[in-house]
Formats: sequence, structure tokens, C-alpha cells
Amino acid sequence: MTAWVGDPTGRYDRGVTLYDTIGAHSGDDAPTLRRAYLAQVRRSHPDVGPPTERAARETKMRELNAAWAVLSDEYRRADYDDTLTSSAGGSFSAGRSGAATPLRPQRPFRPLHPDDDDTGWREESDAGVPGTAIHPLLQFVPVGFGLAAILTLLTSFVTHQDRLVGLAVVFGFLAGVAFLLVPLLAMLAGARAENSSSRR
Repeated sequence: MTAWVGDPTGRYDRGVTLYDTIGAHSGDDAPTLRRAYLAQVRRSHPDVGPPTERAARETKMRELNAAWAVLSDEYRRADYDDTLTSSAGGSFSAGRSGAATPLRPQRPFRPLHPDDDDTGWREESDAGVPGTAIHPLLQFVPVGFGLAAILTLLTSFVTHQDRLVGLAVVFGFLAGVAFLLVPLLAMLAGARAENSSSRR
């Protein structure tokens, strides 16, 4: 068994493994480990026991969380299992967050493999799906009605003609309807294009 260096209680210096901490065995699968960890958490949570045991339960929870941080991650668990079975008997230490971290050197971090560079999106055209485009003039209809409503309203204020206010309201209503209809027409055109392509 390997000792867990940096443990203030000394439990791990006596050969207690992370598996022992959560009440599991090294051969258990991930769901079994999780069930064992949750059972220990339910028994040891500081909010469950009497106030006189709170400090001890908090220490136990830190131990459980540190063990679970290693055993819940398949790569860290594999590294930990290697230290258990290695003849050198590598050691683990508690990091700043309380999680156990291996003292031996880690594999170097490589953010991208040279063959993984996906730059194909740069060569793709920005043209939409054929058959779904809305005529550019149709896209300006809502804006045109909105500008007409604003200009008509301003003109009615300057000229003091009440009839222009009614016309501005009509233009505003038409602008609102057009703002709703133009995207709906685009969606209908897309659905038609999709249906026609699926029939082929």
C-alpha cells in the first residue's frame, strides 16, 4: 500500500488507500465507487451529526472529497492505481484545493494535434441553402414601413395635420406585420427547400 503524503491526520501514513477512504475496493467499477462515496458522504456530512462532532466530520469530508477527486477521474484513477501497484510506491499529496494530486511528473499537455487542425470552415461559402434566400428588396420592406411611419408622424407634428397621424399609425402597423412576415417567409422557403431536397 502507498502512503498519502501531506495528510494532517496521518491516516494515509498507516497505509490507508483512497479506496479505503470511500469504502470501496480497487477493482470496483465507476458506479460502485460512486455509490460507496455517496454512502460515506451521507454518514460523514458535518450537517448530519451533532455539533460536537462537526470538526471531525469536516476533516472526514475533506478526506472523502480528496479521494473522490482522484477516483472519479478515470485518468487520475489509473495513475493512482499505477502507484499502488508499482514497486517504487509513488506518493500522492493533497493540493491547495484539498484534492489529491500525483507528485510524479504528468504527461505534457498538448492542446492540438497537428492533424486535428480544422480550418475547413474558412473555405466554406457564406451562401445559404439554395432556395431559402429572400429577395433583398423584401428584406427592406419592414424598415421602409417603419421609416415611413416615423417620417409621417414627424410631418404631422410639424404641419399640425391630424390625418397624417392616422397614416403614421397605419405605416407602423404595416411595419410590425412586415417584421413578423419576412422571417416567416424565410422559414417557409427553407421548409420547402428541405422537403424538395428530401424527396430527391
